[in-house]
Amino acid sequence: MEILYLLNLAIALSLIVAPLWWSQRLLGLSVLNPVSILVICALPIDMFRLFVGQMVLGNGLMAPEYQFAVLMTNIQQSIALAILYFASRLQVTRKLPYLIPRFGLFQPLDLQRFSKVFFLLYIAAFLVLAMRTGGVADWLLDIRGSYIGKREGNGIFYAAAVSFLSVSYFFAGIASRRTLGFSLLSSVFFLAIYILGSKGFVLLFFVFYLIIVHRQERVNVGKVLAITLPIAFLLLLINFFSQRESVDLSSVAEYFDYYPNAAMYYADYFSGRVSLFEGKVILTSLWEYAPRSLFPDKPYVYGILHVVEIYYPGGAESGNTPAFYGGVPQFADFGILGVIMFALLNWTPLVYFAGLRYTLQDRAFLNHGPMSGRTIIVSLLLFAPAFGTFLPLGLLFMLLMFVIGSIKFVRLFTRAFSLSLR
Repeated sequence: MEILYLLNLAIALSLIVAPLWWSQRLLGLSVLNPVSILVICALPIDMFRLFVGQMVLGNGLMAPEYQFAVLMTNIQQSIALAILYFASRLQVTRKLPYLIPRFGLFQPLDLQRFSKVFFLLYIAAFLVLAMRTGGVADWLLDIRGSYIGKREGNGIFYAAAVSFLSVSYFFAGIASRRTLGFSLLSSVFFLAIYILGSKGFVLLFFVFYLIIVHRQERVNVGKVLAITLPIAFLLLLINFFSQRESVDLSSVAEYFDYYPNAAMYYADYFSGRVSLFEGKVILTSLWEYAPRSLFPDKPYVYGILHVVEIYYPGGAESGNTPAFYGGVPQFADFGILGVIMFALLNWTPLVYFAGLRYTLQDRAFLNHGPMSGRTIIVSLLLFAPAFGTFLPLGLLFMLLMFVIGSIKFVRLFTRAFSLSLR
């Protein structure tokens, strides 16, 4: 049995680094590319999530309930990889992005203006968020505490601030031509995302910085990655431990309790202490579309929070909602059948590969100069850091329409203003 457990973990590791293979094999990219850069930067976190949390907080790597959680993840990711490989064989993935209208051609100067407009929108969203939760000074004096405790009921403003800043940084990146200038500008965006309190967002912005440096082709991104990645993680650890009374492995492991939580759930399920929800999780997840500011009677417990509430009573209402990995959100309704069914119905890998083929293999995103609206839309969805975070698919589509409408309006306004000055 131990050999099977080790094989299970080996498969999990292989699936984590699989994009390093398929980004070269299926897209014909170099070793370092936007996909592999993300995988390399996320690798330390993935390792901590897979191993450290369970080793410190759980019953060890050979615990059957933990191994089952890893197996569920392996099933999901294997099906996703199979769908992606199947998508690479379909010509439709080359044609799919062209179903999006071209929406005109935008010059680098247009992109710079869009960046400034969305940065102002970020400031506005953050100010509304801060004023509704005690003021700007109160937020900045305890950034992490504000992030954890002040988003409940104000999530729409927090999500807007993150997404507007993401769009602003995206436009700043694709408009940039010089690495030094973009590096200096990035420091402003790193500070702006830092005050929103999430270490994960800081890492995503750092990944996008590397992607743009790679796109500019002026500096060896491998050397930049080797120098900056250790520094970035050191700063993240310093920030993490600055909010802790002790510096030890257990305090780090508490941040990676995804698999221990899943193992705890599966142990209770197989012992008969918890039952399947038989569709309640997936049906009530529709409440994600309803902002609490507009629907004050929105329940605090819905979707996967039904499982969270079992182990962390009152956590949903207080904003303390630990994550459950290992396919728990899909398993909780229909068991293993649910994990397989939802994985097969999730055709995101097909759309994802179609976008990568268009932006990277066909170089729509990598080419310099003017950029079409179609390329902006696809690239925004693929590469903009933290874009649409906390938003379900329907609201993400609405946000994307808002971005499209905004850039069209800004260009029309600037052209009309320029004509009026002649």
